[in-house]
Amino acid sequence: MSRVRPVWFLCCALALFACGDSRETGVASAEDVTPTEDAAEMFDSSGPGADASALDATQPEPSEPRGLDGGGTLDGFEPEHQGGDLSVGAVPETEVSFAPYFQKHAEVFGLNIFATEAVSDEDVLHAAAVLAQYLDNDEDGLADDPAVLAALQGAPGGPASMVMFATEWEIESSGIFDSNLGSRALQDLYATETHPRGSSASTGFDATLEEVLHLVTHHGWAAAYPEDFGEQPGSTLSDAMDVARGGHFTTLPEAYPEAAWYHYDDETCSYECMATEYLYWALTSLLGGQMYPG
Repeated sequence: MSRVRPVWFLCCALALFACGDSRETGVASAEDVTPTEDAAEMFDSSGPGADASALDATQPEPSEPRGLDGGGTLDGFEPEHQGGDLSVGAVPETEVSFAPYFQKHAEVFGLNIFATEAVSDEDVLHAAAVLAQYLDNDEDGLADDPAVLAALQGAPGGPASMVMFATEWEIESSGIFDSNLGSRALQDLYATETHPRGSSASTGFDATLEEVLHLVTHHGWAAAYPEDFGEQPGSTLSDAMDVARGGHFTTLPEAYPEAAWYHYDDETCSYECMATEYLYWALTSLLGGQMYPG
């Protein structure tokens, strides 16, 4: 992915799908974990994003060296940021409210990744590396868009954070839904859907690429550029999504119009959630992330 302003990228990404043909995407065995109702309310999981029928569009060849490679990983990325190595440590004292639920912590540009003991250090570092790459794609140690980073760092209640559990069962049994952390800007990710060695036919899609991106776009891009990346009706993003869906639908239509090429069909996903998912599908498809082997 080039070092570009978000509005410039939006024009490219949305033009891609407006002009593409109707061939199916190459994500036949993509994998995601559908959150429960509680998880969907507390965190920003935007539904089962790895639905192979969600987006019908041309899959372009990745055009930039810093895109997503054929294995579904960020191409050529070394796990470094801000001039230092990423590392896994204990939950910091400044985030003591997370300590009852998490034992591991990593930091990227002042943003948090919390994980339980059951999540491997490799998975934590992979999530941290993906977050660093999305924010600092040219790897010069500085966030490519300071406004996006400022929005993430200044999210309500504290810096935007990834929360990692081994499985969906672990988050359900952790007691976190009874805590006061629901007011924080959080995005969950499970070890069962995290694949540091990339997406594959045997393991499925590496959901790290999706869930970390949801954190960045929902709490970063949308907050820094609401007129363009806001998920509400009337933004550049949602207007383009309406074109892709063949109309403005606040609820799922019984059937999408024939001309539509974005067919997301999760009934638990709100209109705003649909916009978040549309941006995810557009960006990762443009970068080649859905073209993993198998």
